[in-house]
Parts: sequence; C-alpha cells; structure tokens
Amino acid sequence: MTRPRLFYVLDSLEENEVGDQVATLLGRIPRSQFEPRVVSLGPRGSLGSRIREMRVTVHRLELTGALGAALAVPRLARLLRGLRCEVLHAFQPWSGAVAQLAAPRGARVYRWVRGFPPEPRTGEERFQAWLERRAAGRPGRRVFASDEGARAAVAARFRLEDVAVVPECVDLGLVRDRILRVRSREARIHLGMSEGQRAVLCFSDFRDGARMGQLLEGFAMARTELPLLRLFVYGRGPEEGVVRWQAEALRLEDSVVFLGAATHRETALRAAEAVVDAGTWPGWCRGAVEGMALGLPVLRWIASERDPDAVRYPSTTLGPPERFAGDVLELMRDEVLRTRVARRCAEEAQDYDVATVADRWAELYAS
Repeated sequence: MTRPRLFYVLDSLEENEVGDQVATLLGRIPRSQFEPRVVSLGPRGSLGSRIREMRVTVHRLELTGALGAALAVPRLARLLRGLRCEVLHAFQPWSGAVAQLAAPRGARVYRWVRGFPPEPRTGEERFQAWLERRAAGRPGRRVFASDEGARAAVAARFRLEDVAVVPECVDLGLVRDRILRVRSREARIHLGMSEGQRAVLCFSDFRDGARMGQLLEGFAMARTELPLLRLFVYGRGPEEGVVRWQAEALRLEDSVVFLGAATHRETALRAAEAVVDAGTWPGWCRGAVEGMALGLPVLRWIASERDPDAVRYPSTTLGPPERFAGDVLELMRDEVLRTRVARRCAEEAQDYDVATVADRWAELYAS
C-alpha cells in the first residue's frame, strides 16, 4: 500500500514564520505514513534549499503579479492531478484559497488560519476576497484556527460550524539552544544597554494605535519608579508611525526603542527579563512562544476586560495603563513571581511544541 501524498502549498519560498513552521513540521511528519511534498506558488527563496536538504521534493510554479494570480488555480490543478494528490495543507490566505479551488476530486484540503485580513482596499486584496468567496462554496476542506480565542471569528469568516484548534508549531528545544548561543552580555551591548538597565521586550503588529498608546502610558508610569527600565518594541504595522509619535509625546525617546521586524529576535530575547505580547492577533505570537521556551515570564497585554483572551491566558495583564504599570513593576521587583509566571508560561508553551503539533496533524491526515 502506497503512502498518501501530502502537499504543503505555500505563497512562496521566502523565509518567514509560516515557512519556518512548515519546515519544522516536515522534520517531524512520519515518512513511514506520508510522502510529503511542497508546492510554492510564488517566487523562489532560501527556504527551498532548506526543505530540499530534508529530502522533500519542492515544486515551484513561480507565479507573480496579477497574471500569476490569475494562473495560479489552473496551474496548481494540473500539477496536482498529474501527481495524484491526496491531501493538501495550506497555511496562508492566498495559497489556501488557491489550494481549495485547485484540489482534485476526492482530495482533502486543510486550511490553517492565524490572522484575519483587513477590509479589502487594494486591487490585490479585492482579488483575494473574490477568491475566498469562490472557495467558500467548495466542499472537502477543513479549517483550523490557531487559538481557542480565534475559533468564533474563523467560523464566521468561513461560514462553518466546525472549526478545530491546532496551534502553530515551534521546536522549543531548538529555539532554546539557538537563543542561548547568544551571550547575554553581548546582546545587551548590541542593544545599547548600560550597566543596571533592565529590558522588557514587546511584540506588536501595530494595528491598533490606541491599544499601544495605553501600553506606552503604562510603561511611562512604571519608568517613574524604575528609571533604568527600557522597552524594546519588535514588529511592523500600519500604526507604527502613530505609536512612535506617542512615545515622543510621552518623552520616552531614551527608554523605548523600536527594533522593526528585521532585527534578530534571539538578541532581543537574550537581553530581556520579561516579554509582553501586545499584538491584536489571536493567540500568542511566535516571539512570545520563543520567550516561553527560553524560560522568560511572558505577559499578554489586553486593553479591555471584555476581551475573551483575558479568560484564556494564565499570565494576562489587563488595562487600564495603571494596571499594566503595576504588573510590570511587580514582575521586575519580585523574583519569586517571575519564576512562577515563567513556569506557567513554560507549561503553556508545550501546546506549541512541534512534537505535540505534528502528532496532532498526522492523526488528522490519517483520519
């Protein structure tokens, strides 16, 4: 009996968090049960060589631009028919809709959804919305959310009643070893930290300027009691300019550093004493999970008690800014509390470990 052919469909072979997750999964999916392959719709990138080193076949369509988007469905459909595809798994919006539309009769399609696209404004976004509407009527696909808090939103978006939860995967041991290879002292020097300064690392998608503004207000309050406290903000997004202006208005230029998205996370995590996940995404961001793997206390910044995430997370700090300031100060001053929160976070991180997630996917593929 032949092994089922399992195809991971990617937007491109560029290095990013989705590609890293797929490569991590490929290292754990049992080859005795499945024959995994990768299909890239878009341009080639360094991820391709990493996947081929794992002895996994990569099929490149190299479609770009408006014409490439229009050709994606028929090109993928021809490829999958010729290769006797049985299972498709897509992790991104464009490749997910294309896979759903191109799937051969009888093939199963798995779509994993982490975030939600904004209201379509550009031509590309409108085309994506049109693809999604076409894909919505196709049978034979299962949709998975990345976190319990996202289940309802994903169900509404795809007009489904049954949405399961499978988190993204991280190789916790590999991440821990990679970060620990960075020396703490060198990481602090790289970030421009002087003797005695203490660092909190914040991850944000900069989609809610008011939310980040409250966080900055809380940090300014905490800094009045701990003048050597510094906040390093990692990420990119549409409201970044507004948030930078808010930091200047609060006179935090010397204690808040915006790292962008290109800076190596390992350096920032190695220098930090605590991590704050301040994004609007459902669930923990990947950087926060990496902080948990390293053994850092991680807080989820939630601006409102009405946010359903407030019930979900064991280490949550709620608005208003005064509460955030108090939680950060308590965490910085109380070593026992830091240890307790870090232990809770380490337990939470186990749900994201690749060994756990890969076993869950293998069961679903085989069912």
